Amino acid sequence: MTVVVIGRMESIVSSATTVLREEGFDARGVTGARDAVSLIGAGGVTALVIGGGVGPLTRRRLRKAAAAHAVTVIRGGLRGQDVRGYVRQQIVPQLRAVGS
Repeated sequence: MTVVVIGRMESIVSSATTVLREEGFDARGVTGARDAVSLIGAGGVTALVIGGGVGPLTRRRLRKAAAAHAVTVIRGGLRGQDVRGYVRQQIVPQLRAVGS
């Protein structure tokens, strides 16, 4: 399963993609909407994880691109939690549910 993670801060996106790879996902992280839309448009993406720092207009653009390519959208939001723990406890189970 290929997952694209988009967030505002490179360090958080990098940590999230590292955890996802450790969990067996093909994860790609980006900080720009253009990059995320390009990856989705290229095909093969199963899920898009949108971080809490991504603004509403960008979220709409990303959701539209995801819908056009049958990509599942998962909304993330750390709210002060540890990135690694949050991804393992919240994001990974959602991704596994998508893949089953």
